[in-house]
This record gives sequence, structure tokens and C-alpha cells, in this order.
Amino acid sequence: MSLTGFDAQFVDLRDYILKITEWIWEGRGIDLIRDYYAEDCPVKTPGGAFSGVEGVIRGTLETLQEFPDRILLGEDVIDSEDAPGTYYSSHRIFSHMTHKGEGAFGAPTGVRAGVMTIADCLCRENRIVDEWLVRDQAGLARQLGHSPAVLGEALATKAALPDAEALVERWRGPEGDLDIDALGPVAVRYRDLWQHARLERLRDGYDRAIDAKVPGARTLRGHDDLERFWFGYKGAFPMGQFRIHHWIDREDVGEPRRVAFRWSLSTTHQGGGVFGPASGAPVVLLAITHAELCGDTVVREWHQLDEIAIHAQIAQHRQQKA
Repeated sequence: MSLTGFDAQFVDLRDYILKITEWIWEGRGIDLIRDYYAEDCPVKTPGGAFSGVEGVIRGTLETLQEFPDRILLGEDVIDSEDAPGTYYSSHRIFSHMTHKGEGAFGAPTGVRAGVMTIADCLCRENRIVDEWLVRDQAGLARQLGHSPAVLGEALATKAALPDAEALVERWRGPEGDLDIDALGPVAVRYRDLWQHARLERLRDGYDRAIDAKVPGARTLRGHDDLERFWFGYKGAFPMGQFRIHHWIDREDVGEPRRVAFRWSLSTTHQGGGVFGPASGAPVVLLAITHAELCGDTVVREWHQLDEIAIHAQIAQHRQQKA
């Protein structure tokens, strides 16, 4: 994919995303953020949101203070040209890092951790102009000896979280809510699973040797592991409204079919699954998923959800009731 409006040194969008990520993080070119992010760029995560390049710089410096040896390994960039000169990347990253400094995860533990992140970026004129990012905060917390539920309670106490509709709006982006039926059978199957709890769709839609990465730094292998993960989530959130806000479906020569999609589930904490006793809390899951497929069958999958942000929504509801 050639790039209209970008520096000639970048071959395509994948090259652009991988290079600027390496220059900023491993190369410590923090000031390059001003060159490659729009001045008013919004950055949205399940746990918070802000606008402005100075906020991106501040967040980068805070992370490096806590994890100074952080390395970002770009596993894949699934991209599209959404309009002439407007490009969209979904960048899956695995980070190795050592907890050496004070920060969001408390006093340094010296623990070397690994964490998965997916960052979706809207890019135009050589800059990132909008970003949605999900990091496996629960997986990082557990490796550092923390409880995601306790950290969720602390997040809820620290700042009031938006209501459910505002959380969905945070995740929408310029395309709004897509027509899932028009996206095809793979998108419909994800809706069947998340919205309608049709768990029989796991065995008819996933390869027997499925390799899936899910929150909590967990790897699932095979249908039995996959079902246990889904029972945990659907036990807590049996029903809800599933929306897809962005969808990329690529088939490149020599590579498997790959999909990347940003989605939300508006639901209620109705059962005692992986998030504790039912609270009746309105909850919105904000997530990004990557999958590799053979035809319509999922062979590898990456679900990125911030479970600390989910615990925070439940904790805030309990605090308000109390």
C-alpha cells in the first residue's frame, strides 16, 4: 500500500507504524512524538481518554520511568486505506519490560514481565490523528503480584468513570456502528458469541488446534481451553449489545486471511463468572481483536480487553449503591 501525503522514506503503512514506534520507544526519540502525532490527537483506552500530543509524551515518559527497558516487538500491522490519503492501522505489539521504577503499579518489584497491546491508529499526512489502545493491564498486574480486582477498585475511587453510552461513544470513531450482517459470516459469528451467548459457535468456527491469547497473559490451546474462557465471560455477562466500530479483512499473497476489529459490548454484570458475585452493574467491554483464519475458521486469535477497567466499572457501581 503506497502512502499519499507521507514521507518518501516509508514504504507503506506497516513500515511507517513499525519504524516510528521503534524510533520513539527503543530509540528514545520522545520528541519525535510531536512530528508523528497531530497536535490535538485524541488517545482513548478502556480506562481513560485524553487529547493532545503533550499527553502522549507525558504518558510515554511515565511508562519509561516505571519500565525503562521496555521493548516493543511489532507482531503484526493489519491496515487499510479508509479514504484517499486516510489510513488505518491495527498494530499488535508484545512488550518485554522490567518493573524498575515507581508508577501506576506501585513500588518497583524488579520483575521482568511480558504484555500484549493492540493500538488502532487513524493516520493522515504523515501523522497519527486518532488512536484507540488496549493493553493487557490485568496480565501485567498479575505478573507484578497485584490483584486486578483491587486495582480496579482503586481506579474507581480515583476518578469517576463515564456512563455506559459515553464509554461506547469513546470507542466509536468516525465510522460509528457498522452493519454486522454486511461484514459477513465471521463478524456474525462474533456477534452470536458475545451478544447471544451461542457457545456452540466455538466448535464450528474455531480450529481444533486454536491458539488464542486472552487477557491475564493467558494462552488457550484447543476447544476445551477456549470454552473455559468463554464460560467465564458469559457467566458474568450472559447477554448484551455487541457493536463493531471498525473492521479490516485482509487476504495478502503468502499470508493467512487476517481480520482486525474494534468492538464494544454493552452489558450487565448478571452472574458470578470471572468478575466476582453478580452486582447488576452496567458494564461496557471495550476491546480490539485480531484473528488469523483459514477460510472462515479461526486458527489464531488475540482478544485485547482491559480487565482492570471492567473491575473498575463494577466497583464504581458497588460504591454508588453503598
